[in-house]
This record gives sequence, C-alpha cells and structure tokens, in this order.
Amino acid sequence: MTLSETLFKKAEQLRARSRFQDAEKIYRRVLRQSAVHPHEKSEALLGLADVERIQGDFTEALAHYQAAGRILAKLDPDAAMDAKVGWALAARATGRPKEALAVLRKALAFYGARQDAGGQAFAHWALGGTLRIAGNMREGLKQLQKALALFKKLGDWDGVAYTCCALGGIHRMLGAYGLSGKYYREANRRMRRQDDVFGTAYSYCGLGNVQRMGGRFHAALPFYRKAERLYGLIGDKVSYAYTLWSIGTTYKMLGDYSKAHGAFQKADKLFKKTGDTRGRIYALLGFAECEWLKGHAAKGKGFWKAAKSIADKSGFAWESLHVAALAGGGVKNLSKRYQKAGSKFQPQTLPVNWP
Repeated sequence: MTLSETLFKKAEQLRARSRFQDAEKIYRRVLRQSAVHPHEKSEALLGLADVERIQGDFTEALAHYQAAGRILAKLDPDAAMDAKVGWALAARATGRPKEALAVLRKALAFYGARQDAGGQAFAHWALGGTLRIAGNMREGLKQLQKALALFKKLGDWDGVAYTCCALGGIHRMLGAYGLSGKYYREANRRMRRQDDVFGTAYSYCGLGNVQRMGGRFHAALPFYRKAERLYGLIGDKVSYAYTLWSIGTTYKMLGDYSKAHGAFQKADKLFKKTGDTRGRIYALLGFAECEWLKGHAAKGKGFWKAAKSIADKSGFAWESLHVAALAGGGVKNLSKRYQKAGSKFQPQTLPVNWP
C-alpha cells in the first residue's frame, strides 16, 4: 500500500467517526504528495470536498468537487457523476437550489440507465432534500420514500438513518408531527448504534424541532442541548447554526427575548461565515419577530426588509412564503399557497413557530 493510499484510508476512517477537521488535514496531505496517481487524487479531492461541505466551507467544496469531476471525467464516468451530486448539495446551500435540482435530476437518470441502485438511492435522497428546500414538499416526500425503500433493499443502514432524518424534517414541515417524531426516533436509534456523532446530533435537533413545532417548548430544549454538545465536539458550523436558530425560536415562543436574540445572533454569525443564504433568512425573520413582539415595530420592519431582500433574490420558495406571511396581510391567500406546497402549516397568528 502506497503512502497516499495509507493516508487516504486514515482520512476515511476519521471522516466516518465525524472527525471532519482531522480528516480534512489528511486529505490535504494526500494531495500534497509528489507522485499521486490521478485516481487517488480524485478520491482525495472528493473526500476533501465532502468534509468541507459538511463543515460549511461551501466555496472551497464547490471548487474541489469540480476539480475531482474534471479528473474523473477521463477515468470513471460514474464517480464523475458522484462529484456532480456533491457539487449540487453544496450549491443548494448557497442559494442555488434550481441549479442543484437540474444536476440531481440528470444524476438520477444517469444512475438509472446504469441500473446503479446505490447511486439511485443517493440521488433520490439528495433530490428529496433539495426539493424540500426549494419548497416542493409533495415531490420531495416521494423522492425520500423511494430513497428509503432502496436503501433498505440494499442493506445500507447509514443511508436508511439519514433518509429517516430527512423524512422527519419534511413531515414536520407538512404538519405531521407524530410521523415526524417516529422517523427522527428511528434515525436517532440507528445513529447512536452506528456511533455516528454528526448524525446523532442531527437527529437530536430533529427531535427537538418536533417538540417545538408541537408547542412543547420546554421539552424541546434538552434535545437541542444534546445536539449542541455533540456539534461542539466535532466543530460543525452548518447544522449547529440551525440548532442555535431552533433554540432562539424556542426561547422566542417562551417569551424570553433576550435569550432568543442571543441564540439568533450566534446562528446568524455562522450563517454569514458559511454563506448560507437560507439560514440568514431564518435568522433575520427571528430578529424581526422578537422586535415586533417587544413592540419595536420599526426595528422589526428593518429586519424583515433585510430578510425579504435576500429571499427575493434566492431560489428558496418556502422561505419567501414565510417572509410574505410575516408581512401580516393576505393570510387566506398564503394559507392556500402553503396547502399547494403540501403543508398544513397556517400563518394565522404571530408569533409564528417556523418549521
């Protein structure tokens, strides 16, 4: 086994244990080797891009996915498509869900033509999550259900666990909190059994969100704290930011605006750092609601305008709908729009407990 192969194996092991920062250093060491075979280089670039995406370094991830894809286009068309799927997952986080969807639909057709069940399952999962972010809940749910069936058939229990997390998220946004909790509990059980620290944290945040959306605010906080502790251990910036936003929203609903504001500030700082435009919309809406609920109409409107400015330029239809709901008018029409998206969510009164 060459030094590059040994280092790559070590990086993959670290990544599997959610030690993303350590894995990143090893992937970079592989790429610094003087005589790296093109295939080894492409694998290291893909691994590096994956951990960069998970950590929120989206610009770097996009560049490394493209670099891997250029090499693999000559060596392995299947792996080149894997690089394109990774690129799409990074692109959707930076406000480009439409571009991501176009790539993922091509990927699904590509894997289907090759009868690559593993590739199809992954593409269904990625497509389902991206459709959710783009506001197409019904179609997103169908894609995730297809992913779950394929992962189970393949015996890919990591895939099953992460798809359960995604199904928990989409059912929560559809207003099916009982079913959402069922999927999150299943994901949490599997993640803990697999000793997946990142996945366990992600599922704990999901369980907290189910409690929050069901109006059980005090019950939500312990789940968020568990997620927060685990994200701190692995140095996550992306999912941790959404956990902070969830904590802020919970305190907002409890009327503790000082703690809510502090959590939103921490979340917004991370959203800015990673360039997560969707997250920024949520943080700004959180600030706006806190100010309105405290009776500071002008301040609230200022934050709302900032959120609207980002939402209007983004491809995030769901978030644009939330911005419209906070404007305070046309509730009946907005309710119809939520229903069209496949959700029972009703923007009838403030404060709104955003999904």
